[in-house]
Amino acid sequence: MNAHELNGKRVVIWGAGMEGQAAATFIMENAKPATVDFIDDKSSPEDEKNAILARADIVIKSPGVSLYKPEVQALLARGVSVTSLLNLWLAQPHTAKIIGITGSKGKSTTSSLLLHVLHAAGCKVALCGNIGTPVTAINLQETEIAIVETSSYQAATLSQPCDIGLVTALYPEHLDWHGSVKTYYADKLNLLTHSHTKIATPQVISAAMEHHLTLAPDTLFMTKHDFHAEGTTLFESGQAIGSLDNPYLLRAHNLANVYAVLSIVRALGKDVGAALSAMADFKGLPHRQQELGVKDGLLYVNDSLSTTPQSAIAAMAAYAGRPLTLIAGGFDRGIDYAPLVIYLINRPHIFVVCLGESGARIFGSLRYLGMTGVAMAATMDEAVLIARLHTSTSINGGGVVLLSPAAPSYGLFKDYAERGESFKKASGV
Repeated sequence: MNAHELNGKRVVIWGAGMEGQAAATFIMENAKPATVDFIDDKSSPEDEKNAILARADIVIKSPGVSLYKPEVQALLARGVSVTSLLNLWLAQPHTAKIIGITGSKGKSTTSSLLLHVLHAAGCKVALCGNIGTPVTAINLQETEIAIVETSSYQAATLSQPCDIGLVTALYPEHLDWHGSVKTYYADKLNLLTHSHTKIATPQVISAAMEHHLTLAPDTLFMTKHDFHAEGTTLFESGQAIGSLDNPYLLRAHNLANVYAVLSIVRALGKDVGAALSAMADFKGLPHRQQELGVKDGLLYVNDSLSTTPQSAIAAMAAYAGRPLTLIAGGFDRGIDYAPLVIYLINRPHIFVVCLGESGARIFGSLRYLGMTGVAMAATMDEAVLIARLHTSTSINGGGVVLLSPAAPSYGLFKDYAERGESFKKASGV
């Protein structure tokens, strides 16, 4: 659906946040609907919302509104078109290459690293989407390559094509929105369905097969035969292509992001060796394993972007061998914390401070299994104070206090950024 198809229609924008506001601006500039109404689940009275939806021809749904809400399903059953700002934006005439990147883990780092290397190559490239910049802030007529970090919410309703689609990882997440793990995975994989060049990591293939989901036969499966590292030397198809002189990216979980970026660079027909060289000065993302500094012998690491057990495990693994206290927990989406609990039970030297609803679940599981090095905290200040008291400063280069929540921030903080800033303030570094 393109903007002209809104002309003369009764349009409803569902969601009053950044995406809804961007949708309103886009419609004003590109279409002439008969009416435009706004509804929001938090502020619109239920009877008013239902009355507006009852007369809608087209609904532009913000990502936070679940596709599986009964009201949305009723609209679809009635034949009402339910679309997204992303679809309207992609439907514009353009010559830009569109690269969609999604995944339960790694999509932000991969998207930002790809932006970094394409900038270095002299491309007119922009990054938008779930990373914080609305897609409509990017003029596709003036852009050579647009990288769209795509959430599972956005991928679920995607109907317009991308030139390249990448899925970095699949782990259970956002079950309150998608309803089940299988549906969540299928919605993520919808990005590949609507991409001309499809790229998936080995972990994605395994997770899809486990839930009886089929990937298209033309999907490019990344393997060690494509890219792999031996020390700092990277190999493509068995041939050395250069050195990765960036300790941050040489961490095991970040190497997967490096391989993904190089796979996209290759698909674009760009110089893979030059891209590898450009990675040397990539600094990483704020709130993603961000080393804030050392105070009183303790290194404080802000990994507030972590919302899954797997991302927290990856963050802890980066500091293996050092005394470590993990601060974890937040909003409870009902995901399975068994992988995190098992990891921690097998590493009793790690002290754990738990926050929030999911933190209470983690705390209960660890105590039930006999772990004593675990505590609950009511606030970030209290969590950091407890961590400071339980982390050694004199072994193997000093201890690490790691905020890697394995959960969203809702309920305790406005967003991951506020959570990360709260940790930084409490640490005093």
